[in-house]
Amino acid sequence: MPSKYYEGESFRGLSLSGELIEGLTLVDCLFDGCVFEGCKILRCVINSCRFVNCRITDPKTDYSEAKFLVLEGCQLSGVNWGLLVPGNGFGEPLDKLSGCRMKYNFFTEMDLRKFSFSGSELDGCTFADCRLTDSVFTDCRLGGTEFFRCDMNGADFRGASGYRIDVLTCPVKRARFNLPEAADLLHGLGLRLE
Repeated sequence: MPSKYYEGESFRGLSLSGELIEGLTLVDCLFDGCVFEGCKILRCVINSCRFVNCRITDPKTDYSEAKFLVLEGCQLSGVNWGLLVPGNGFGEPLDKLSGCRMKYNFFTEMDLRKFSFSGSELDGCTFADCRLTDSVFTDCRLGGTEFFRCDMNGADFRGASGYRIDVLTCPVKRARFNLPEAADLLHGLGLRLE
């Protein structure tokens, strides 16, 4: 299939379910109110695109990359962001996240230093081997979201709830937490408060 290139295009109300999306390059495009369910994304490049009020469910990504995406008011389920990290090591898939609901998303080996998840909902998500230094999770609902082997020095979790941090593998120096949620950090050390 020949590659297709789109730059500065707007896609509104697009709905795809179980489709094969192959060989696309999308640059500075807007997706507004679009739905992508169970689509296979093969050999695609998505660069500096904005997604507003979109729903993305269980995408299967192969040989694809995304960088500098802006997500506003989106619902994202089953996205493995680590698979979308550019192969050249320049840039990360996410540039800005605002008011999104993420369920069962995976963040692996990503550089999310100083990234703000503030005010978003992350339910059952996993962060593994990520650089989260000075990242912001203020006022996030993190129901069952887990952090393993992540550098979380200086991260801000004030007002956040529902997270599980493996303090044995995640450095948390200078990180900020509120009570009573901060007491849950002691469970990873085998301690109990009475």
